[in-house]
Amino acid sequence: VIVRLMAGALEPKDLLYLTKIAQSLQMQSFLSVSSEKQIQSLVSLSPGSLSAVVVSNRILEDFSFDESGEQALTLLRSDAMKEFVAKHEDVTIFVEGRVGIIERDGADGTKCAANYIKELKDAGAFGAFVAGGLADNEKSVEDAWQTLCD
Repeated sequence: VIVRLMAGALEPKDLLYLTKIAQSLQMQSFLSVSSEKQIQSLVSLSPGSLSAVVVSNRILEDFSFDESGEQALTLLRSDAMKEFVAKHEDVTIFVEGRVGIIERDGADGTKCAANYIKELKDAGAFGAFVAGGLADNEKSVEDAWQTLCD
């Protein structure tokens, strides 16, 4: 069972308390972050108290998305993330928010979503959560994969 917490919506003491409860119940804690300050709040958590960090392209104030994808890349490359990873080496890092939709220019001159995914991976992300932007009821799985880079 996974518990997903939004670091920006909780005080550091509440994050500590909720991750300890989840750990005692043998639940995995995934913490979503959308700023360096939120990443810094995770550094103080005990090693082993969280299973994953979800770096978000969401803008917490209005719950819209950063359509450029720069927010996630900046957070992945930040000093705060480096400090977090140094203390929590075993924590998996995911990205969410328009992954599979955001397109970037590649070294070969192509512009596609696969280039953005490669940038995320190169910056330290292990995987991503994708939803309606990549596939919908009208598309097959093969069509969804083709969406990444035509």
